[in-house]
Amino acid sequence: MTDTSATKTPQPEPYDFERCTTKIVILLHPGDSAECTIAVSTHEDIPLTKIVERSQVNLPKPITDLLEELKTDLPQREFHARVKQSKTSKQKSTKSNKTNSQTKVEPAESDTSTIKQVQLF
Repeated sequence: MTDTSATKTPQPEPYDFERCTTKIVILLHPGDSAECTIAVSTHEDIPLTKIVERSQVNLPKPITDLLEELKTDLPQREFHARVKQSKTSKQKSTKSNKTNSQTKVEPAESDTSTIKQVQLF
């Protein structure tokens, strides 16, 4: 007898609020903006969104702790982003120079394979 349980595809979650995963995203707008955007959805549906005053949003301690950690870590993150950007620029420049010297044609369109997109919803 063969076990086929490993080959079964997972069943989709039901459209029942108590039995499906709910995504919540809070966007804190930069600068002097006193607003934030809140979005909620289930499944891969279009989220419901609302723009509210920041003062209306009382974030729980685990989230405020993470925000403080992120704030402290931003200079280090910026440094790493600049190093990565510098390496990417040098690699593109080296590739472009090799291509130009070998084929004497215009450089190809910029390589966007290093760009990663994160989809929240």
